[in-house]
Amino acid sequence: MSENSEKYAPVMEHLDELRTRLIRCALALLLGMVICLALFQQQLTDVIMGPFMMLNQNMIYTTFPEGFLFQLKIALLGGCVMASPVIIWQIMRFVLPALYSNEKKVFFIMTFFGIVLFVGGVCFGYFLVLQPVMETLIRLAGEDLTPMITASSYMSFVLGFLIPFGLVFEIPMVTYFLTMVGIINPDMLTKNRKYVLLVVLVLAAMLTPPDIVSQLCLAAPMLLLYEVGIQISRFVYKRKLKKEAKRNKTQ
Repeated sequence: MSENSEKYAPVMEHLDELRTRLIRCALALLLGMVICLALFQQQLTDVIMGPFMMLNQNMIYTTFPEGFLFQLKIALLGGCVMASPVIIWQIMRFVLPALYSNEKKVFFIMTFFGIVLFVGGVCFGYFLVLQPVMETLIRLAGEDLTPMITASSYMSFVLGFLIPFGLVFEIPMVTYFLTMVGIINPDMLTKNRKYVLLVVLVLAAMLTPPDIVSQLCLAAPMLLLYEVGIQISRFVYKRKLKKEAKRNKTQ
């Protein structure tokens, strides 16, 4: 076997393994979607439609496929939730062999807290923010306009609203990781507050539906979580300095 063949053999093995993992994830997602369609479709629809139904409004669809596609998207979301343990496990099985034992521990911890924070952000947006924002937007439109919300536009609004909340709640964990590896420190975060404010406003405008209410509802938690991240960074940074001081004394 030539030197080039020996060099590329491990690469092809990793690509084959990645393809196998992706196929398993896709099959798990498809199975979860089918189960949701068959058994839990009405319950999932009630969950998705819950905030809208509290507004005492009627939802419509304007094309023949729109209503069916709306139900299909709901089943897809449910399938993602149901298949998430399999998907996470496949990702871990692919990544873990390349990590050292201490890195595996950090990976497990960050994966756990990453999932918890993302779910927490989505729940925060769903239970506390989504319905008041929709109610405010309808009220701001005025009494001369009659809301006729289509199924597809509602689904796009909900996803575009809740997913950014899940991502924003990852800020403390990202801050912890970047401080731990030495990329950032609390002094850097404190000095750059004014620039962060500008970035937060731009991100809120990009990640949320194009209305000022949604943008402010996302920007406020981002700024609060940034302040939490500063405190986390300060705690991690002090621990690093203590460990380095102990290491220097022993040398």
